[in-house]
Amino acid sequence: MKQGTGHVLHYTALAWAVLLSACSTTKELVVLLPGEDGKVGAVAIEDKQRATILDTPLAAAKIDTQGRVKKDTLTEEEVKRTFAQALAAQPPKPVSFLLYFSTKGTEIVPESRETLDALLAEVAKRQAVEVQITGHTDRVGQVADNDRLSQERAEAVRDMLVKNGLKGSFVRTVGRGEREPLIPTPDEQPEPRNRRVEVLVR
Repeated sequence: MKQGTGHVLHYTALAWAVLLSACSTTKELVVLLPGEDGKVGAVAIEDKQRATILDTPLAAAKIDTQGRVKKDTLTEEEVKRTFAQALAAQPPKPVSFLLYFSTKGTEIVPESRETLDALLAEVAKRQAVEVQITGHTDRVGQVADNDRLSQERAEAVRDMLVKNGLKGSFVRTVGRGEREPLIPTPDEQPEPRNRRVEVLVR
């Protein structure tokens, strides 16, 4: 993105830019925001004399009508006010859910019913939705049997979502068996927290 002789050379993080009104001495504003994981990359902006590096959260570059760059830092309130329209247009952030299952079965344990209700509500309120469902088991049983069981658990959750109105084409399921335990255990040791399905809604 460029305006006058100020150029955004590259970026490895989330950066927003806006063209400001003609009555302002600042023609363009570039702000560096942290990613969803909280990490911050860097943005380099160049005018005729030098490059300005933005590499801290909410660091800003103000480019004037002559293409000159001035480094600044905005408050969260200033970002919300300046980028109000862009913020309002953003899709909802991804949300993850953990559902736990009975031993050797595809039935959700009673303690996960409230989480299931929250999952169904989250999916229902989104206009556009994509759901990734990953099934898991503990280390009790044969590897091949656990692969199949983890897939069946993922598909059971998918069926619940489809029954509640979600199109099946919006859902991806995968079974990881006993390969990715939340709680590492010896073979054949039961662990309720590993008998789970992870659901990512985005």
